[in-house]
Amino acid sequence: MLLKFSDDLKKQEIHANGPELAQKLGLDRDEAGNRVYAWPDSMSRYLHTFENPVLMRDHHKVSQISEPVLRDTVFALYESRRKIIEYQGVQLRFDEDKYPGVWSPSIDTMLILKALSSAELGTPKSAIEVGAGSGYIAKYLLAKQPSLEEMTLIDINPNAELCWKDSITSDNAKFMIGDAKKNMVGPYDLIVCNPPYIPRPKSIDDNPYEGLGLAAYLITGANSLLAEDGQLILNLSNLSMPVAGPLIKQNGLDSKKLAELEVPLKVFNILNNQDWMAYLLERGLKKDSHDGYDYWHTIMVHELKRCRR
Repeated sequence: MLLKFSDDLKKQEIHANGPELAQKLGLDRDEAGNRVYAWPDSMSRYLHTFENPVLMRDHHKVSQISEPVLRDTVFALYESRRKIIEYQGVQLRFDEDKYPGVWSPSIDTMLILKALSSAELGTPKSAIEVGAGSGYIAKYLLAKQPSLEEMTLIDINPNAELCWKDSITSDNAKFMIGDAKKNMVGPYDLIVCNPPYIPRPKSIDDNPYEGLGLAAYLITGANSLLAEDGQLILNLSNLSMPVAGPLIKQNGLDSKKLAELEVPLKVFNILNNQDWMAYLLERGLKKDSHDGYDYWHTIMVHELKRCRR
């Protein structure tokens, strides 16, 4: 399956590719009539475009496709564990079975890429993606920022490094497995992070969907981790701002919002946890049922800089 996003994230194209062409689209013969079991990944066929996507995998939007065969074909493609995601010509191939525990790029990843595409980054020489996961953000930066001499990727999950090695070939990439709080050595010209941004009491910091520990560490440490003109690009939720907002002010950081998007809260470990949901509802989450989902929040990409006084 190939997912292509427009530069402004207003369109998400769905393509079948590679083996899916023979297995799901019936393209199982070549021009000579010979049986084909699997076409190369480079071959694809366009199927559908979703307008204004708010999720990488939106079951509600798929269910609204009026043509039954197309609808069910798209559903079947989403069942694939192998996906190619493309933004501005940069592709990431991701196999969920090959990298256990590593999260594939999501809509918040794409929002960061959109923010980076329009941000005034200058000519950074050193950068780090913290909690790199699939490494898609670092791969995008290596493709779009020729000034980068060292692009570090760090994640606590050792399986993430398998993904990086498969998708990133640049000699300027440096891979690290471990706790970023213990291993980051600044200063960096650019720090990028898509951290956990849903607050939870007594959170476990190595869970990819809970707690604000990593975001708080980067905000409070920005003045020492960043070079003088360095930038911290950080994704946050409106649900995290009661904590993150005061920390930004307390540490004297200049803050600029680069991009934002209202998205469904679609993390099952949260939605099915009554205590966690009650905690969030007490802190501003509201039920607002529309477009197939009950709960929504706004993710925001912030640019943080050391305050000039």
